[in-house]
Amino acid sequence: MSLSRPSRRDLLSAALAMVGGSSFNSSAAAAPQDGGTTDAAIGAWKAWRAAHRRTLALCRKQQRLESELARTIGFPQVVLAAAELPSPVRINSLRQFDELAAGLPSLCVRRDEVATALRIHQHRWDDADRAIGYSVARQEEAAASADEERLTAMLFAADATSLRGLSAKLDVLIAIGADGAEGRDFPWPELRHLRRDVARLVQLQTQREATVTA
Repeated sequence: MSLSRPSRRDLLSAALAMVGGSSFNSSAAAAPQDGGTTDAAIGAWKAWRAAHRRTLALCRKQQRLESELARTIGFPQVVLAAAELPSPVRINSLRQFDELAAGLPSLCVRRDEVATALRIHQHRWDDADRAIGYSVARQEEAAASADEERLTAMLFAADATSLRGLSAKLDVLIAIGADGAEGRDFPWPELRHLRRDVARLVQLQTQREATVTA
């Protein structure tokens, strides 16, 4: 068990605010475009942004609760001091103890002692967890994050029919890049879709100019 990375959603939010904060905060983003049609990418972007804000809020909540547990209860562990050890060792699990004892068999007699101490500490953590709702917050964040991923896929599946729609996709793509530490592959599919959007918009613009000059 370890503290969540505090910068994960902060980076994502900062990137989104820097790139898209001024472009889509007004109701003009949903205004009819391209001959009276509304760009589906803009609507998908709005849904994604709402989901992102919810995920960000839940992430911060669970981080705050985890920090509170770490401060008041401490992560379940035992400080093991023994003559065989050059200095006390923090033991976080029985697996860690067994790995240590494999090289120092004389420690094996203390396994039950370590197991009991870890169990008692874990019970204290679990009781405090239930009292403040940390695990519930983690589950809610996971569900919100999954919904955000679903909406991301929907956004990039929608064809942008305006520069606003294209800009909306770029906002999300940069946000995904800021969140790249989470292990997501480089967004090649999304970039290819953006390239198709650009090509389509250029073609439409060319056709309009040709119509005007005809």
